[in-house]
Amino acid sequence: MRSKDLPEIRRARPLLGTLVEVRATAATLATAEKAVRAAFAAIERVHGLMSFHDAKSDVGRLNRSGAKRSVRVHAWTHCVLRRAIKLHADTEGLFDIAVGPALVRGGWLPRQTKLPRTRGTAADIILSKGRRVRFHRPLLIDLGGIAKGFAVDQAITALRRNGATSGGVNAGGDLRVFGAQPELVHVRLPESPGTLVPLMSVQDAALATSAHYFAQRKVRGTLRTPIHHPLRREFSAQKFSVSVQASECWLADALCKIVWLAGAAALPLLQHYGARARILEARVGQGHGENHFYAA
Repeated sequence: MRSKDLPEIRRARPLLGTLVEVRATAATLATAEKAVRAAFAAIERVHGLMSFHDAKSDVGRLNRSGAKRSVRVHAWTHCVLRRAIKLHADTEGLFDIAVGPALVRGGWLPRQTKLPRTRGTAADIILSKGRRVRFHRPLLIDLGGIAKGFAVDQAITALRRNGATSGGVNAGGDLRVFGAQPELVHVRLPESPGTLVPLMSVQDAALATSAHYFAQRKVRGTLRTPIHHPLRREFSAQKFSVSVQASECWLADALCKIVWLAGAAALPLLQHYGARARILEARVGQGHGENHFYAA
């Protein structure tokens, strides 16, 4: 039986601070339903482990106690931390999950604990055997730039393990699909968020998009986005969207922030990871914004 002839279901739930849609095609409707339930369970698990807002999450426990003692975390959290530390090294500090204090001061994250007095980075995170984690100095980490993509990946794994022959997960700009048919992805125009335009087709791949239009707030009188440049110690004021296609969504998610901050300088990293990126700039006046495409 062809994939298009198989039963398909779609479900959406508010998770990860956005609306998450899960789609599954399977041999039977019951199998598709089971796969979708498993996908949402995986997303909920990631949310519970890596939420900055939950004091009982792995992230909450690390932010509270990581500088005092080693904290045992879930295998998924340990995996995400390991990947984030590597990206921090690969980008010479440009990708940094120890951005929590800046996001709190900017108003994007709530103040839940005392802010560190010293400026630490992801290089101060020490991973050891037994999934134990310790901070070399007080840190406030936030996995928002990588964990949502990781949750999408875990949901895709759950769909496949539970019998889905094709499907996809879309978590507010973080998307991954699998199956025989390519999927055309649309994005919002930076200068007109209500207008969708076709961007690219993806098949058995992930695509993440970061944009300025719904997350801006004033910082010292200037509209800024929550994308923070840890080396310059400032929030970006750029008005564009960045989309990155990669093999996995955690990688596309993280590379979005790196491309946003580094632009064309991120091309070697994109090539290293077999990824590609596209930047849509807001139009100015009657002119057209440039459309940059960096391919691996």
